[in-house]
Amino acid sequence: MNTIYKKTLKGVEETALRSQGLQLRLREYLKLVDGTTSADEIQRTHPDLIEVDVVLSVLQSDGYIEILH
Repeated sequence: MNTIYKKTLKGVEETALRSQGLQLRLREYLKLVDGTTSADEIQRTHPDLIEVDVVLSVLQSDGYIEILH
């Protein structure tokens, strides 16, 4: 899970405007995606979050984030 994600335009708009009606739980994860923090780091710094890899995969498949590297 050393993957680093960045928000797509859709993700940026959702974060700023809540324009897509994303569920609150998913939006909380989306806010943590910054293009520099890996999925591992997100999990480590937010141990209360569960299934980070699964949620990030959902955000990616829905077009809110994409793999940076």
